Amino acid sequence: MGSALLSNPPYNLKWEPPSMAGFDQRFMGYGIPPKSNANYAFILTGVNVADKSYFLLPLSVLSPKQAESDIIKTLVSDNYLEAVVLLPGDMFESTSIPICILSFNKNKTTKKVAFVDAREMAEKEIREQRGQFGGASHEGRVYKKEVNVLSDEVIEKIDAIIRNCEDIEGISKCVSIDTIASKGYSIRPQDYITSAEAEEVRRSYTDIASDYNRIMQSKNALKITVNETLAKTLGLYNVYANKKESDISKSFEVVGEKADKEDYISLTKSAIFKIECRSDKAFPELLTLFISMWKQHIMFLNNEENRILAEFRDALLPDLMQGKIQVE
Repeated sequence: MGSALLSNPPYNLKWEPPSMAGFDQRFMGYGIPPKSNANYAFILTGVNVADKSYFLLPLSVLSPKQAESDIIKTLVSDNYLEAVVLLPGDMFESTSIPICILSFNKNKTTKKVAFVDAREMAEKEIREQRGQFGGASHEGRVYKKEVNVLSDEVIEKIDAIIRNCEDIEGISKCVSIDTIASKGYSIRPQDYITSAEAEEVRRSYTDIASDYNRIMQSKNALKITVNETLAKTLGLYNVYANKKESDISKSFEVVGEKADKEDYISLTKSAIFKIECRSDKAFPELLTLFISMWKQHIMFLNNEENRILAEFRDALLPDLMQGKIQVE
């Protein structure tokens, strides 16, 4: 039967590869997983030490980045990947994220991979858990949480699907390595299972970028330049701090789209407060309310002006009448 390993490693953990990682048996022929994520480091370690290895991991492993893509490509080409099983979220009491099972077998008898969508096979179960932290008020309390579980029958069904490499519409698909290669070595079950999910209809990147840029244009139509100290006083400093960085533009560039940059507030050390209207189309939307408020404020100041002038008049007239003030 050979050795077997079951692993539920910490998810998306940063790690530091050993200094001679290129000569480490785990990574030879596969490459070194990125420092930003150790998911595939755990996978390669398990595949190296066991004939069969099974991993519970987040769905992000199914959409790997470049270095990880090269690793999964080699694992598929070496005919080690046996199955990919999609599982629902809420299977753990500590996290609600959806997960998957990756099954590896170094002694496969076929050059196919079983893809299984088990997200709709789970049953709901209420579990009780006593608080572990936060003092007596929490430690003495029993919490209830609804979790998803797979019954023994469902587990046996999934096992049979994998062993027999069965094709079941909407549930599973047995796919050859050549077919996987033709799809860029994608290991997402959704790419192979017919009606694997009621796939959300997504708009094109062009449409999404267009809407994003429309919002940016509305935000940038009115630009405020303000002194740093005054910005803090007016509560504008947090608005400036929340401005997005260039990562968004880079993300859109990846899919061939251009994203406008935010440019609606600028801080300066000068004693300046300036409002620029940079779009005639945005004038009704952005400045009508401002002008209305400005008019009300001017009317209030006009009334205050008249009140002060009336007070001045009432003080001046008696002094003029009594000759205390001479007017030439």
